[in-house]
Amino acid sequence: MPYFERFDICEAYKALEDDYNVSGILQERPSNQRRCMSTDFQLYRMEFKASPMFNGFDSLSENGKDIYMDLVTRYKLPTPEGDEFDAYRDSLD
Repeated sequence: MPYFERFDICEAYKALEDDYNVSGILQERPSNQRRCMSTDFQLYRMEFKASPMFNGFDSLSENGKDIYMDLVTRYKLPTPEGDEFDAYRDSLD
């Protein structure tokens, strides 16, 4: 199993919420429902700051992309579409 750094995990969650939020909250994430707060706010409380180069999925590390795709599966979100996702999926084959 690959080693995932805290930074990879936090950025993957941030990218996921940026891509799938409804009214600012990723509704499918149980923690967001329980606390009635967004992932961004939870990351803020952890004092996490994304890299200035952060630009969503494209800027994630390989580990971050793996985490992101695992979260899409776990929360049963629609499979993302777009060149960056297709290129990533093709690289897995």
